[in-house]
Amino acid sequence: MGMYRVDMKAAPTAICPGRRQSGSAATLPVQMAQRGAAAEAGNAHGVLADIRAWMSRELRCLAGRREYSRGNYLVRIASRETVPAIFEEFKDALGRSAAIACLFVFADRRYRAGACDATTAFHFLAEQMAVLGDFDPEALASGAALTTSIELACPVTGLTTTFDDFECVAFCPQSTDRSDPLYDPLMYAPYPCVNMSSDVYGFSRFTADMAAILLGHDVRREPDIVRLRDFFESCCERWQRIARKTIENFEAITDTSQCPVHVTADRRHWVAGHRDPAFAERKKLAHLHEMPTIYARRITERWLDHFAGKSAYSATGLARDGIRVS
Repeated sequence: MGMYRVDMKAAPTAICPGRRQSGSAATLPVQMAQRGAAAEAGNAHGVLADIRAWMSRELRCLAGRREYSRGNYLVRIASRETVPAIFEEFKDALGRSAAIACLFVFADRRYRAGACDATTAFHFLAEQMAVLGDFDPEALASGAALTTSIELACPVTGLTTTFDDFECVAFCPQSTDRSDPLYDPLMYAPYPCVNMSSDVYGFSRFTADMAAILLGHDVRREPDIVRLRDFFESCCERWQRIARKTIENFEAITDTSQCPVHVTADRRHWVAGHRDPAFAERKKLAHLHEMPTIYARRITERWLDHFAGKSAYSATGLARDGIRVS
């Protein structure tokens, strides 16, 4: 992978005049270093292969699986030192419409399934990612949000605007362990990793894709505001179905007596044992979150105001936020 490179050049072996060199003794440290580097490279490639297989066949988030299958997911082996560079690569890919989300994958064996509990894994992830935000690792591991604003061209309106909800959320393999206090299958991944994405930008890209199918042309070429409203409504309904099916997928594999997850009867909200967009949490509490029937329509209303000439589009302030259930 582009972010993982191993230098296999051996250091020169010193020669002592008048003394016969033992090939095995002289080169042993170099050989050991090479083997260690090769093993680590093999480990990283194996981890990436596992992650890709999981994302293509087992990922229960339908929107995430859709974007992965379309080649819109940037997946990189990461470390604290490489996180900033991967973030810059992701921003560049966003600017070229070559990515929608980024997955930072951490291959450290000390934080895999069976090696530690979820609290330890999440704190490790907070330590790796804190460089991207203003909170220290302890705050991130205890419920703070790691949110970044990125200026991009809106896929629907074409205007450059600030998407202020690119959120980092931590996942770890311990999240499916029912004996772990932080049991929550929604936060599971086969390796410790952090996902960065924006709901507002993701829905915008989805809507732009749907325009080619439902309108037959770019959204900006549609002159009929009534037809635009109908089109946006159809996109909201489709996004709602994807979200609802995703939550039902997780509900089916979750012991809801330990960790609540369901769509409310009116289908306007969903309940989870964590708060979006917290990076990670140390205690599981039920939170209520908006479904697309609320937040996606909030986005489309702002699009309609733009196309009707009422106000220039801005993506700022459109994201949803979890509310504690009392």
